[in-house]
Amino acid sequence: MSKRNKNQIKQKLVSKKGQPPGAAIYVGEDRDTVAKISVISYNLEENKEYTDVDVNFLTNLDPNKYHWVSIVGVHDVNIVNKVCKLYNIHALTEEDILNTISRPKCEIYEEYIYSGLKNIKNENPEVIIEEEQVSLVLRGNVLLTFQEMECGVFDVIKRRLENKDSRARRKKADYLFFLLHDVIVDNYLHIIDIADDTNTVLEKDILIEQNQSVLNRIILLKSDLLYLKRIIFPVKESIAKMMREDGTHIEKENQIYFNDIFDHLIHVTENIETQREIIASHRDLYMSMTDISMNNVMKVLTIVTSIFIPLTFIVGVYGMNFDNMPELKTKYGYFITLITMLVIAVAMIIYFKRKKWL
Repeated sequence: MSKRNKNQIKQKLVSKKGQPPGAAIYVGEDRDTVAKISVISYNLEENKEYTDVDVNFLTNLDPNKYHWVSIVGVHDVNIVNKVCKLYNIHALTEEDILNTISRPKCEIYEEYIYSGLKNIKNENPEVIIEEEQVSLVLRGNVLLTFQEMECGVFDVIKRRLENKDSRARRKKADYLFFLLHDVIVDNYLHIIDIADDTNTVLEKDILIEQNQSVLNRIILLKSDLLYLKRIIFPVKESIAKMMREDGTHIEKENQIYFNDIFDHLIHVTENIETQREIIASHRDLYMSMTDISMNNVMKVLTIVTSIFIPLTFIVGVYGMNFDNMPELKTKYGYFITLITMLVIAVAMIIYFKRKKWL
């Protein structure tokens, strides 16, 4: 499950109540890291990266190049506010950028297109889902990305930009906008594969043993799949909106690439529903196996009880201690009684085995 600090986020949401729409308030986990701005400026001829720049650096970007401006650390409201003002980003969009628990969405404005979605990773083997908010703003030849923390999810795209022969260098910023979405959706496919493997292992474990640990894993995986559905399904709506965009921000020839992402998201969403059905069947299987195990226990206890009923009867009869009981005076009566009880017990066990009750 996601490892966000829910208490911190609840406090931020409480402080946001009553504020006007578009209020620049950070909603997310408290972080003590320093926000960083980096820029990659590129065209077909060259590719340059500038790290740890300030907002003033963004005012002098070459209009003949495409620029990927990365802001890592949306908890720094001041930095986010300055960048949004510089690029004339609407206050409602700024509010979405600062809200790290907002629902994934796509908004198309006259001057730019905004896309907010969740990047999912699996670096901790004990946690299937670790997610962070990623916001992308495409405005002309500039692509702004806002991230909560430093991660290497986009390193593969940076390496593509370093290759002069890559398609990314030949195309405009809207293609880079597509590439970043594509990487994030590829992570969705990876997470779904992990959930599928977890489901397979879980099914084997259910057949082997039924205990609280297995039940907890079933409940946790069910919760994770529901969470995945909540953060991935809206992305499909966002990509569909981009595919219908009139060409102002995304060139018509590049919209076909978003169609490929949409196909991947269909696969992901269908797989999530399939996995949810499987986990529901696992829960039923767990209950059935528990019932079978309980029935086996009850069967054994019933058989043991059935064996001891005649033995208890014999012991009870000879435990009455009446004076007129000739058997009590028999020299070998005790041993005869024990042997009789043993024969009865063995005979009943053989009978139960022939009936396949044992």
